[in-house]
Amino acid sequence: FMDIVGFTPISEYYKNNDDPEGLVDVINDYLNRMSKIVLDNGGTIDKYMGDCIMAFWNAPLDEEKHAEKAVQAALEMRAELEKLNKELESENIEICTGIGINTGSCIVGNMGSSTRFDYSVIGDAVNLASRLEGQCKEYNTDLIISKNTMQQTTSNEYDKLGEVTVKGKSELVSIYTIQK
Repeated sequence: FMDIVGFTPISEYYKNNDDPEGLVDVINDYLNRMSKIVLDNGGTIDKYMGDCIMAFWNAPLDEEKHAEKAVQAALEMRAELEKLNKELESENIEICTGIGINTGSCIVGNMGSSTRFDYSVIGDAVNLASRLEGQCKEYNTDLIISKNTMQQTTSNEYDKLGEVTVKGKSELVSIYTIQK
């Protein structure tokens, strides 16, 4: 999960400048750039929820290094966001994001009703990834990775942030980040 943190000031900027199209342009540019990175790293974009991107790896095709590729995508997104923010400096806008990554078993397939369905992913591992993204504000970081993901990757140095209990779970979850 990747979501813009502090979207209101960005929205207000364009509202106060009577430029709603400008807001759409910035969000679409952001979503285009980040989506390309997900796809280039073998991810599947599940959906957009406003300015949030939900993506997953290892389906529909098996990918042995799915955790590694998800983390690599997050690092590339971080770098691309820096480029985008440099381009937005003249408008006094800075986009900050939170990314949550978890690795685990899920159910993937076509889900919905008889009139509308989506190829999507559900399960406890998905819920935890969403909760980790939400913890980015609490830990003042742009990236939180679960222990499950960290243990399946080898190319990064992780800093342990601590252990948290997230909504809907009773057990403590060890969380990590990668410093810039």
